[in-house]
Amino acid sequence: MRHFKLIMIMFLSFMMVPNIVFAEGSSIKLEAPTTASKDDEILVNINLETDVPVNEFKATITYETTVLEMVTVENKNSWKQETSLTNESPLSLTFTHENGLAGKINIATIKFKVKKDVAKSSTTINVEGTTKVRDDETINTLERATVKIDIKSTDNTLSDLKVNDKTVVNFSPTTYTYSMQVDASTTTINIDATLNDKTASFKDKLGPRKGASLDYGENVFEIVVISASKDERKYVLTITRQDNRGTNNNLGDIILNSNRKLLEFDSNTLLYTITTHKLEKISIAAITQDPKATIKIDKLDVVGGEGEIPLEPGSNTIKIIVASEKKDEKVYTIIINNSEEDVDTRLKSLDDVIFGLDEEINFSPDVYDYEVMYKAKYKDTLTIKDEKYFKVMNPNDAEVSVTKPSNLKPGDKIIITVSAKDGTKNAESYYTITFVKDNRINFFLLLSLIIFIVLLVIFIRLVIKSKKTKQEVEEKNKNLEKTKRLEKINLE
Repeated sequence: MRHFKLIMIMFLSFMMVPNIVFAEGSSIKLEAPTTASKDDEILVNINLETDVPVNEFKATITYETTVLEMVTVENKNSWKQETSLTNESPLSLTFTHENGLAGKINIATIKFKVKKDVAKSSTTINVEGTTKVRDDETINTLERATVKIDIKSTDNTLSDLKVNDKTVVNFSPTTYTYSMQVDASTTTINIDATLNDKTASFKDKLGPRKGASLDYGENVFEIVVISASKDERKYVLTITRQDNRGTNNNLGDIILNSNRKLLEFDSNTLLYTITTHKLEKISIAAITQDPKATIKIDKLDVVGGEGEIPLEPGSNTIKIIVASEKKDEKVYTIIINNSEEDVDTRLKSLDDVIFGLDEEINFSPDVYDYEVMYKAKYKDTLTIKDEKYFKVMNPNDAEVSVTKPSNLKPGDKIIITVSAKDGTKNAESYYTITFVKDNRINFFLLLSLIIFIVLLVIFIRLVIKSKKTKQEVEEKNKNLEKTKRLEKINLE
């Protein structure tokens, strides 16, 4: 009797519990991205494939709450669910459909967000559940569906940064700017960078490099690391190559037509204006103060400081660009006014050419030969002016040279040559001053000599007369004395 009651109770209990069977021809399908980055939002579609219309689907969703955070559940195709969402796992959701659906059914889309501080490289989402058909107490259990999502690394740092096989000073993966110096002789470098995460990569042409060239001064190199999640990180390496190149971009001289005096050059003067006469071309030679500096003359086709430049009548401009060894440039400009008139090579004056001369030179610009009487007193007393004097006294477009003896004597010549500074052919004049011996009679000296002789004769005659008179007086005195002695003897 007791056994019968127990059997009846178990039978009634079994009749009250719905039938649970494993459904054949029904399955859960999950659609989700296979990869995601930290802080990404991902959508997971829950789909059913069933041969019979389903009115209810109870789903149990399992996920890692340390990796994912559930954001929303969006019902699809008129499915309803009223379960309150909580960010906990497992999470049970019940979906119902009034009419029931069969075939491939999209029930819901769940939005998850990948947490920022996730440390894992992958995670899984599992969905299992049961289905029911209206007015049928049978519960169909479906096989679990699983999707794996790889978490892309956001690591875009370096574990090492080397220049020429040496780690840069004070390197740290979280320090993104570095500076260093190399000596002037270092023309290239090798940059080696090691990724902290092997899934990261370098941006094209912005990763390690071999034989990178270095200019003088600052050279900026960027190393850009791209994480698996496509986040970029830039490291900036500034390498300063010491610059000991010369900065002197001064000219030392400019010579036109082999004549330094045509252009009175000063390295600090950048603009010159000169006059030439009927020249078809002019030669130029420019010399730098620093032999390592370079010269480019704009009228010449080649780099260098020497050549011939054609001239047109009127104004001609020549630019000389001087670049220091450091490539700093300075520009010298020469404006040549090429006159269509002949150059005047005549002297304007010969006044005061010879200082200390007793007589003036009767000068005429068209008279080229002069004579000056040389006097003995002139020895070492005359001063002959040089070219500087003539530069003031004569045209700027002509130059004067003076040839003079070192010790002036009769017969010597002073030659003054006046020529065109610009090198104009056949434009030259010669002036000569010849010192001739003074053969003239000095009447004053002759008269003085005669007077001296007359006076001397008179003086001599006076001396002789005086002497004769003295002798006569002495003789007379002697005779008188003798007479006196004789008279005394006679008296005795």
